[in-house]
Amino acid sequence: MIVTNSPVRISVSAKVPANTSAIVVFMSQGEWSAPASAKRSGKEVVAGVDRLLSAGAATGKAKEIVFEILGQGRTVRRVYVVGLGKPEKITTETIRQSAGAVLRALRKHKMGRAAIVLPEVKGISSRAAADAVATGICLAAFDYREYKGAASKEDGEEKAAGPLIVSIVGDSSVKAAVDRANIICTGQNFARTIASRPANNINPPTLAKAAQAMAREVGLSCRVMDEKQLARLGMGGILAVGAGSIATPPRMIVLEHRRRTGKTLLVIGKAITFDTGGISIKPADKMGKMIFDKCGALTTLGLMYAVAMLKLPVNVVGILSSAENAISSKAYRPGDILKMYNGVTVEVTNTDAEGRLVLGDALAWGIETYKPAAVVDLATLTGGVIVALGKTMAGVMSNSDMLVKELSEAGEVEGEKIWRLPLGQDQRDFIKSEFADIVNSAGREGHPLQGGAFLSYFVPEDNSVPWAHLDIAGVADTEKELPYYASGATGWGVRTLVRWVESHAAK
Repeated sequence: MIVTNSPVRISVSAKVPANTSAIVVFMSQGEWSAPASAKRSGKEVVAGVDRLLSAGAATGKAKEIVFEILGQGRTVRRVYVVGLGKPEKITTETIRQSAGAVLRALRKHKMGRAAIVLPEVKGISSRAAADAVATGICLAAFDYREYKGAASKEDGEEKAAGPLIVSIVGDSSVKAAVDRANIICTGQNFARTIASRPANNINPPTLAKAAQAMAREVGLSCRVMDEKQLARLGMGGILAVGAGSIATPPRMIVLEHRRRTGKTLLVIGKAITFDTGGISIKPADKMGKMIFDKCGALTTLGLMYAVAMLKLPVNVVGILSSAENAISSKAYRPGDILKMYNGVTVEVTNTDAEGRLVLGDALAWGIETYKPAAVVDLATLTGGVIVALGKTMAGVMSNSDMLVKELSEAGEVEGEKIWRLPLGQDQRDFIKSEFADIVNSAGREGHPLQGGAFLSYFVPEDNSVPWAHLDIAGVADTEKELPYYASGATGWGVRTLVRWVESHAAK
């Protein structure tokens, strides 16, 4: 069974359900016109909003949430007014973030059932608004508590009594949008769940079992290659990285969604289930956060769930390239020279630059095996991308202007920002080795660019296969609470990649 840690149920209702305890309405700054569905919910609701407006409590400013208590004994006990900001600046991301804030308010006030009246915004369709509301609610509800035990209960940390029941008030035209959002958010929250599990729970073999279980549930095919199969294939990168972890050897996990003859879209994710840095060991401070070094692969897993459940009419293959970068007498060393699947040799200069090694083998093998129409890889690859771009966007490097355009447009719709970084011969030359073909790290200069340049050696040099590398180190997890993300894994990229796949399906 897919575990999402998101205790909320979202559906569409033509009118406000009779047993609703809270109603939510939206307004832009300085503008309030009660939608028909709000008026149908009863005079007391409209009157409650009017009182908030008259008192100056509700102004419509962005991220403002105010509420009116309608009194005990009433079915609807509260009405919430949510500000969206200036009308000309409202986007679907504005609505998504506001919906996330609403979810937290409803939970805080122990509202069991809520009805949400869709905002009416010029330039945003009711379907797009419904998608944004459902997405913000579902993602904000994520609450990872799998390891909360008796001590937490003694401290008064109570788990929610039951799921919050949310009805989005609208007609049948928005139901498809809400159903789609529910599926995609389930995939994203599933990805966040597995990403949040610690390394003593999730390692390459147990990650493979989780992927196999998901594949059986949704109808994907799943192939798992163990260390012996990887050795027969000559995958020197993933084998070297995983060599130090004797008890939990590497795995390459291949998920296939086959719908028709024709070209395949290939998505590859890095799954370092824990990263010590190897012999080039990381500082102890925050090393525990290295459980999130598997987030690229978990995005791939969430994508494959959504693709299968949406029954998208396009072939999609997802590869999770997984190892644990540990330290032991068998661990790989600086100075080692590795031979990758495609014959490229790599001088190891830093064992903490391991993600590109597991991805390189997966890229070369996946492209040779599936001959894809396009390939995207995702990885928490470099701290340098955080230095360059901060924690609000991912870096992308690519051999295809069109693919970057497709991904950027999909990300823009989904509120997942992407910024292009350069990739050319300068970057490729920078990582040349004196003793092998290339090094896995040439120092701190332009480190995100080095990562992309390294991976470019594992895609066809003639650019016959469009390829994009997404460095998601800054967005894969968050230390602070965001409008619809709790601290921890975000599942960044699931929504963008689903929309990208859908655009190819439409063609």
